[in-house]
Amino acid sequence: MSERMGRHFYFEEIANFRDLGGYNTKKGEILKEGKIFRSSMLYGPTKHDKQKWEQLGINTIIDLRAPKELIREPNPYEGFVSIYENVNLSGGKDAGRSGELAKTANNPYFMSERYLEYLKEKDEIAKAFHLFLEQKNTPLVYHCSAGKDRTGVISYLLLSLHDVLLAEIVADYQVSYTYIKQDSRILDPSKNLNIYVSFPETMEIFHKEFIKEYKTIENYFHHIDFSDDEITELKQLLL
Repeated sequence: MSERMGRHFYFEEIANFRDLGGYNTKKGEILKEGKIFRSSMLYGPTKHDKQKWEQLGINTIIDLRAPKELIREPNPYEGFVSIYENVNLSGGKDAGRSGELAKTANNPYFMSERYLEYLKEKDEIAKAFHLFLEQKNTPLVYHCSAGKDRTGVISYLLLSLHDVLLAEIVADYQVSYTYIKQDSRILDPSKNLNIYVSFPETMEIFHKEFIKEYKTIENYFHHIDFSDDEITELKQLLL
């Protein structure tokens, strides 16, 4: 079995497209590859990228962007799948809250505060995870704009459900900046650079605060009205 962690897939127009499989659980199991993918904005597609997409067999897109983002940049891959759903974690019509936090932040890891706010969007997160269950037999992708923040929180929840080592959850988060830093469509030079950098400390602080507030990953999913049976099923998605 493969032991590649979070394999990155090369697309000509998509900067940060990765497999959520390949990570180690605390029991020594390895998450299946080719089932659930995480990504930045699905730009394009070029001929090469469309072929790559078809090879992966993705049939569902969960677009985590806010309504105004969808208007500014409609998803060009929407017509390539049977199921396209918008799940808005931003708590409003646009995604400007990170910029507000940046103006008053006294440390570079302020995005951890934003991630805790995403968790309050109970109905939206529940919608995303019900889609994971409904589409468990076909490959799917979830994405936002950079594939780091909203995508990172969904990834944290998915990997935590599978009892993945915290160091690997942090590593999965940390690599985003490596892929997005050269993409001028994603990075706005007029904004605080720390909005874009995926510091490992940001995810570590978020995890610490998550545990302080919700105690366990199971408690969080009870909090958003998932049953024990549904939680058990979620824990098996990548095993």
